[in-house]
Amino acid sequence: MSKPPHAPPLVETAGVEKIYAAGSKVAALKGVDLSIARGEFTALAGPSGSGKSTLLNLIGTLDQPTKGTVSYEGRVVSGLSVDSLSDFRLRSLGFVFQSYNLIPVLTAAENVEYPLVLQDVEPGERRRLALDALRLVGLEHFGARRPDLLSGGQQQRVAVARAIVHRPSLVLADEPTANLDSKTGGHLLDLMEELNKEHGITFLFSSHDSAVLERARRVVRLQDGELTADEVRPDRI
Repeated sequence: MSKPPHAPPLVETAGVEKIYAAGSKVAALKGVDLSIARGEFTALAGPSGSGKSTLLNLIGTLDQPTKGTVSYEGRVVSGLSVDSLSDFRLRSLGFVFQSYNLIPVLTAAENVEYPLVLQDVEPGERRRLALDALRLVGLEHFGARRPDLLSGGQQQRVAVARAIVHRPSLVLADEPTANLDSKTGGHLLDLMEELNKEHGITFLFSSHDSAVLERARRVVRLQDGELTADEVRPDRI
């Protein structure tokens, strides 16, 4: 139920559990098996407390499972050292958060460059790549502006450019439209669909926004920490 047909997994979780011990133990995830193929445009859906954000964090290696494994192209990454996980995230994953998470003292171009700075990319090359990424999100003329001079939608586009500038295997987006009005959120989803279809970028969302769920070509639903439904939509492919 959790694997789309004819698609080798880019990322796979096997028997993933997450238990938080804050006074009494709370099982946020209960043995979730899930695989995501390269090129997917998939949403994790469910009410608050369903486990969707926890699962996204485990897939993004921002947290570690209590039990089970997370693998990328057959390589188990859960359980790696802190330094190894940091390097893996830096080179293989992109993140888009609902609160944008831009550095306020940096320009849009400098924010997009930041992952490349961490990778020690040569200054001229990282500026070229950052401007290319801003062009892809329609902000090639806004590179010199700081975040406070950009609208919410523009800031989220900068965040998308930052997420894709290093050509990651997977972009993880946690409630990316939550702080945007419906029109701006729609434009953002248009952009992400284009990046997925035209450039082959894999997207995995965590969202309860109906607009996101309607656009997704696959919706994985969670309830009380368990995977309850997995719908692949041939009409959206």
